[in-house]
Amino acid sequence: MRESFVLFTAVLFLGAGCASMQGNAAVPLARTGMMASRITEAEYLGARKCAPLALAKAKIALDHVSHEVEEGYYHPVWLEHDLAGAEKLVEALLTERKAAASRAPQLHCGTDVPGGPGGPGTRQGG
Repeated sequence: MRESFVLFTAVLFLGAGCASMQGNAAVPLARTGMMASRITEAEYLGARKCAPLALAKAKIALDHVSHEVEEGYYHPVWLEHDLAGAEKLVEALLTERKAAASRAPQLHCGTDVPGGPGGPGTRQGG
């Protein structure tokens, strides 16, 4: 009798643990879709030309985890490590491209800029 009670209690705790892990797992398909849109944004910001290696690594990681998600054999908790790794690569790529885009050269015009028309770097007269 005591053995059956212990067995019942163990099954109850295991069932509760699995249910809580499943409730905390995010939808993997939505996460891969978000990563794909972030890669597209990074490509728009010039990743193909300026960061081809980082872009390739992010795409390969996304393809790998997308394949695992589409197979349907893996539980979302088991996919978490691969999803997190792919998200890290994609986020690093996008962050780098956004930072590079914000450092775009700013063009100045007018007399207050050295070397501009009439500025100190301009030679006047003949």
